[in-house]
Amino acid sequence: ISKQTTNSKLYTMSTSTSPSTFLSSKATALESAHAVPVSEARAAQIPLQTFNLPTFPPEAFTAGLTSLILTSDIKLDEYQPLLEQPFSVPDLPQTITSLTLELFSLGYPPGFLTELGKKLSGIKSLTLYSQLLAGTTSYSKDDAVTFFRFQTQLRELHLLDVFGPKGFYAELAGRVSPSLRFLEVNFTYRHSDPQFLGSVPSKEIVEFLKRGGGGGAGLLGLTASISAPDITDDEDDREGTEMGILPVEKGHAEGLVDALKDVGREMVMLDVTMFEVSVEQVKIIISSCPKVKILGLTVTVDKGWGEVFEVLGQDGKGAGVEVLELVGVPGKEFAESIKEGESSGLSKDVLDGVVVAGCKGLKSVKVSVLRTRSEMWVLDGEEWKLKK
Repeated sequence: ISKQTTNSKLYTMSTSTSPSTFLSSKATALESAHAVPVSEARAAQIPLQTFNLPTFPPEAFTAGLTSLILTSDIKLDEYQPLLEQPFSVPDLPQTITSLTLELFSLGYPPGFLTELGKKLSGIKSLTLYSQLLAGTTSYSKDDAVTFFRFQTQLRELHLLDVFGPKGFYAELAGRVSPSLRFLEVNFTYRHSDPQFLGSVPSKEIVEFLKRGGGGGAGLLGLTASISAPDITDDEDDREGTEMGILPVEKGHAEGLVDALKDVGREMVMLDVTMFEVSVEQVKIIISSCPKVKILGLTVTVDKGWGEVFEVLGQDGKGAGVEVLELVGVPGKEFAESIKEGESSGLSKDVLDGVVVAGCKGLKSVKVSVLRTRSEMWVLDGEEWKLKK
C-alpha cells in the first residue's frame, strides 16, 4: 500500500445478496472484520479526502480482492473546489465485483465516474449511499450515466438516499445493464423538508420495471421504500424526534401496478412500500406476481388488517408468500380503533382465521402504522406469536 493509503483498511468479509438487508449486514460485517495482510484481503475500505485514488500494491492484484468501498472523508468547505481540480484513478484489481460509493454529498468531478467505470468493468453488485450521484451540473450528470455503460455485468443495484435532478432516474433505467436482476431504492424520510416527497423519483422508478416488458428478462427483486429516521435523544434534531413517514401520492402507484401486470410474473421479491396502494390494487399485485415470496406493501386500511389479509389469501393467490410486511395508512375508523396504546391492531385471531387459510407458506408478518407501532409476528410451529 502506498503512503496515500495509510488510513485504508483491508478486510476479509462477505456481503449479503439480499437488497433489503444489505446495509445492516454490511455494517455488521465491517464491525466484526479484522485487518489482514494485503495478500489475504478480500475487501478494501478507503476513506478519500480528495478524488485521487491511491495506488494499490502489487499483491492486491493477485490476492483475489472482490469488494471495494470508497467513503468520502472530504470536508464540506473543501468539497466544491475539489470538483474543479484534476483527479486520478489508477489501475484497480479486475477481481473486484462489488463496489460501494458512500457519502459523496456533492457528487464527483466530471469524468471521475467514467474513469472509475473503465477501471472496474466487472462489477456485479453496486451500492451508492447518501449522495448526489448526478452532481450539480449537466457534465457530472452525463458522467454518472456514462459510468453505467461500462457495467455490463451488473446484477444488483442499491440506491440509498441517492438524489438527482428530474428525469435522472428514468435516464438511468434506460442505461443500466439488461443483466440487472435486483434493484433497491430507499430514501430516509425528512420531516424537516416540506418538499421531501416531491424529490422522491417514484414515477421514474417504474421505468426500471418496464425494461423487462415484452417477454424479456427483467427484475426478479425490487425494493422501493421510504424509511423512518432513527430516533435520537437530541431535541434539536428534528429528524430524530419525529416519528413515522408518509408515502408518495396515491396516484403514483397506478403506473407501478400497471407495469407489474406485464413484468411481475417472475418477481420473487417485491417491496414497494414507497407507494400507497388500495385494497383493490393489492388484489392486482398479488395476481400479477404469482412467484413472489417476500412482499412489502403500504395499504390504505379503512377498517382493519383483516380486509387486506382477505385479499391476499383469496383463491390461494398469496400461497407462496413467506415474508410479509404491511404498512398501514389508516382511515378514520381504523385510526379510532387503535388510537389508544401502542398496538398496530393486528391480532392472533386475524392471523389464524384469515392468513393461514389463504397464505399457506407464510412464516412472518410485520405490520406498522406509517412505520410507527411496529409489530413482528412469527409462526412458531403452528402458532402465531408476537416477537418481542
